[in-house]
Formats: sequence, structure tokens, C-alpha cells
Amino acid sequence: VRKKNLAAFAICDHDNLNGYLEARKLLNKNDPELISGVELSAGKDDEDIHILGYNISSDNDTLNEALDKFRQKRNQRGKKMLVKLKEMGVDIPYDLVLDIAGYSAIGRPHIADALLRLKKIRNYETAFRRYIGKDCPAYVPKENLEPKRAIELIHDAGGLAFLAHPGIGRAGYYIDEFILLGLDGIEVFHPKHGSRLKKIFLKMAEEKSLLTCGGSDFHAREGRLSMIGSQSVPYQYLETIKERQNVKHRGVN
Repeated sequence: VRKKNLAAFAICDHDNLNGYLEARKLLNKNDPELISGVELSAGKDDEDIHILGYNISSDNDTLNEALDKFRQKRNQRGKKMLVKLKEMGVDIPYDLVLDIAGYSAIGRPHIADALLRLKKIRNYETAFRRYIGKDCPAYVPKENLEPKRAIELIHDAGGLAFLAHPGIGRAGYYIDEFILLGLDGIEVFHPKHGSRLKKIFLKMAEEKSLLTCGGSDFHAREGRLSMIGSQSVPYQYLETIKERQNVKHRGVN
């Protein structure tokens, strides 16, 4: 981050604040501004929807309790997938997957990494195509939050809720519905959003009085989306987010 000439950055791990908390300890006086964040997994019509929470309070009890319970469920899901893999003759030690996941709840990418490390597969994509992708023999459905609950958790922690990468899958089709649930903004700048989609979502945000955000969606994995700083997001959008948040906290409509 220090080498990217950024004015600000956010760490939005899935269902986890530990990455943000660790980074906060490492900050120096002249470092880019660190924005607290989280990415919550929500479900809608069998669609995996991600909702970003920015400028949240990391010590909010309601949010932290919900994240703890959610991580437990995710880890149980991971164990079930490992059992299925073992039944197929592919034995992956649970401790290895935990080590790869680190502070994060176990997700399919961690299992894919474990398969790759143990040379059970030749490349990362094979894990999803052969074993843990939807409709594959070791796949276990993910238990998601209701979108309304995800937005409520973010708001309860004092933050603002954004629909992540609306151009991926059918996420963008739910924008109007989520506005009624309290959605504050949409992620416009994303590696999977080309210039056409960016223009569409920028116009949509303006027409619907939604805030705008963006980021690299960096996953610390070679070949996965893009590198930190790859998306040029004007600082004015962060300023607008802060202004909107201050208004909400003052209770001004």
C-alpha cells in the first residue's frame, strides 16, 4: 500500500474485521488513510450477493457477534466439503486449510489453495471445475445473511452499505429493491467493470442519489482479479461518503 501512492485504502475481508484491525496497528503517521470495512455475504434468489460496509465501528458488539456466528457456520461448511473430498479419495487436512485461511472464515478459495499445495490439482481453477464448484460432488451451499439483515448490521455499526460489484452475476438487478432496505451506494470501480459498465453505474448512482465507491478487490492471490491500486477512484467519492455519514449521524434528512 505504501508504494502505490494512495490517499486512502480499505480492507474489506469477507465476514471478518481482523485484517483491518491488524493493519491499523501497523500504520505510520504519513501512511495512506485506512478506512474500516467489511464485506458481508448475503443471499437473494439463490444468488450470492456481497454487501460492503464502510466506516464501520470495529468494536460494535452486534456486528462482531454476528460475524463470529457467521464464521463458525462457514468453518462448519468447510469441514463438510473436506469430508466429501475425503470420500472421493482426496484427503485434505483441516489444519492446513485453517492455516491458509488465517484470520478469515474458511471459504472455497482456501480449500482450492490446499488442493494446489498438496498437488492434488494442477491449477487453481481445476478445484472449482472438478470438486467444489456448484453442482460438483464436494460442493456444500453457503448459508448467507438476508440482504436486509446485512444492511442493518452495517448501519447498526455506524457505517454505510454498498452493493459490491453489481456488474457481476445478477447483483445489479437488485439495486432498486436494496435501496428500499436502506442501501447507501454501489461499487462502480471494479476490475470486472469495463468502461461501459462504469458509465452505466455512475449514471445510475447519480439518478438514484446513491454513493459511489470502488477498489481493486485484491485477494492476495496471483491471477485473482487485480493488484492494489489498480482502480483509479477519485478521492472526492470518499469525501462524499464521509459527508453523507456525518449527516446521518446528526439525524438530518
